[in-house]
Amino acid sequence: MAANNFEFKPALVTMIQNNALFHGLSNESPREHVQKFIELAGSLEINVVHEDALKLRLFPYSLEGNVIRWLNNRQTLSIISWVDMLNKFMTRYCPHSKMAPTLSNRKMRR
Repeated sequence: MAANNFEFKPALVTMIQNNALFHGLSNESPREHVQKFIELAGSLEINVVHEDALKLRLFPYSLEGNVIRWLNNRQTLSIISWVDMLNKFMTRYCPHSKMAPTLSNRKMRR
């Protein structure tokens, strides 16, 4: 059973912020950001915590500036899963991409 309430060490946040920070600038790729974030989060393991719950909790720490403001405006109980977060993020920051379940999109969800 996965725990919904858990704590992680500040070093995890620092690792995410040092290696996968997204500001929403025109020279940044939302897809590359998500892929890098998933690689980092996938290398972490916290006992009894489902990987998707960990990604959902850590993802906001990978955002800066207007992107975190966007998330904070929408996060009030509207984002309930990692897939939901991923879909809303990609819709907002990569609106011309089709989120059809292609192989690369399935990899992003892992």
